[in-house]
Amino acid sequence: MKRLGSRRVKWIGGILAMSMMLVSFLANSVQTDQDLRKVATMTNKMKTLCVGRFLIDLPADSQVGIQQGFVGGFNLSSRVRESDLEFEGRFARFEQEIGDPVRDIHPPRLESTSTPVIADARAKVVVYNRKRYQFRDEGRDVEVEDVSVQGILRIKGMTIHARAEHRALDVGPRLERTFRQIRPLGPEELPGEEGFCINRAIIRDPFEHKGNESVVLFAGIPGHPDVNIVFSSMAGTEPGPGLLERHTRVVERQPVFMRLAFNHLRESPRTVNGLAGDELVMRVREPNFTTGYSFQWESAGRQDDIYAPLLKLELFSGVNPAAGGKPLQSTLSEEALFDLWERIIATIRLRPTVAAAEPTPPPPDLALGTNAFAGEDCPCTGWWECADGGAGIGVFGGQRQFVRQGQRMPQALLLPPPTMWQRLRGVQPSYESVNPTIWALADRRAVQRTTQPAGLEPAIHRMPPTFSPVTGIPAAHVETPIGSVVKTGAACPESGWWRCEESHALDGTRWFAAGSLLPAATFRTPRHGRGAGYTELIYRRSAWHLVRHAADGPLAGSAFDVPAGEAGPGGSAA
Repeated sequence: MKRLGSRRVKWIGGILAMSMMLVSFLANSVQTDQDLRKVATMTNKMKTLCVGRFLIDLPADSQVGIQQGFVGGFNLSSRVRESDLEFEGRFARFEQEIGDPVRDIHPPRLESTSTPVIADARAKVVVYNRKRYQFRDEGRDVEVEDVSVQGILRIKGMTIHARAEHRALDVGPRLERTFRQIRPLGPEELPGEEGFCINRAIIRDPFEHKGNESVVLFAGIPGHPDVNIVFSSMAGTEPGPGLLERHTRVVERQPVFMRLAFNHLRESPRTVNGLAGDELVMRVREPNFTTGYSFQWESAGRQDDIYAPLLKLELFSGVNPAAGGKPLQSTLSEEALFDLWERIIATIRLRPTVAAAEPTPPPPDLALGTNAFAGEDCPCTGWWECADGGAGIGVFGGQRQFVRQGQRMPQALLLPPPTMWQRLRGVQPSYESVNPTIWALADRRAVQRTTQPAGLEPAIHRMPPTFSPVTGIPAAHVETPIGSVVKTGAACPESGWWRCEESHALDGTRWFAAGSLLPAATFRTPRHGRGAGYTELIYRRSAWHLVRHAADGPLAGSAFDVPAGEAGPGGSAA
């Protein structure tokens, strides 16, 4: 009886074990089918991305981030979600960041600053920290000098920041030339010209890359936080052992128990669209009993060929999104990950380009007297004369106004002679014609005439002096945020630089002390009646925008002194 009972227990145990294995197999099969359908859905629509000089397709809903690029010795980072107001604040901080002794005990020494002229862009380049080094080479002393550089470029709503350290003394002009080759890209634009793509921008050829270019793309899959995709391109790297050779060396140095945790699913050379490389796929059993996967492909390329860089594509599963967290169980099955890997790796290819067209001869100069209507794009840079006005009626901004090609021709604001009552009140009446203003080209001069700034309306200092407590510690103060707007006549809430945004105002950016009454904006207008033909100044209420705090103000005598159109404490400028 005991022997019969023992046999029954064995049979029942065996049946239960087989049943559990069958249930596990069916569950894995169902999970695999579901994951395969997920991959098919997420890859049904793909988006093409330009990374360096190559293209790669990723699922359309993948979350992509492209880190800063490195070209010709410069680290370039771009911002595409920055408003003009945010840029103004960052530009002001950038200007005072170098050479500010308040923030640093040993400030960098300024070497030079420049503001390169770039169409539809604003830029500044700063060279600083010249250093000298001495070393012996073949028995003789050699002295070397280098500098650091920073630059900022604002072009068509995009901000690009560049920096480099320990570079040759000509690094400033080189960065200016690189800035001139940058063109922003649309959200889904694939450029056709030759060049190197970074985040939403391309550095167009030819530029001084010196054989060194690199950029890295990171991507994640919504709903699968443990799945990471990395694609990188690095030109100019020294040749070294390939992926499979390096992996073999690593495995040989590992203990046996570590080798048992890895299963090599693929380990062989693989060519992708003419790019020779190595492929390595592994299943990893982690100590916390989770399973992850590692897919890698690498093409060594050639060191002296920017079109054959070191390319790497990596796909990891089971990675904890929290830094330092324990590995996670892969949210996609092995078969589904292979399917996703194949759909991505097969799309790596060199970006096709079209040779730049031969430069077309410039169009003939526009004849003087050519007419343009308000609202149209200006056909020629120069001075345009307004057909309205006359007979005692002036034009706000002048009868002749400077307009650049491509700008919208303005509708003239007409200034009739003020009445006696309006003169007493200091009011200048104005109106606009119901018909579009006609402008005639009077002068093709490409440089805007500048005039000596006249006296601006001063701020009224009305607050009595305050005394600090005996402790010498100032009272608590809440700093007014950059971009705050205060109207004429109100007390200035913060000492600093305030900009008048009024069109045609002569004020520009001015410094006001806290507590002073903000003045009216200053304008230049033709004088009517007796003394006609001369100009006079008029003042109108306006609004002032805070662009820089007093502590961030420029230092006298430094390369970041008052920009054109600004004034420091105790003065003002147009």
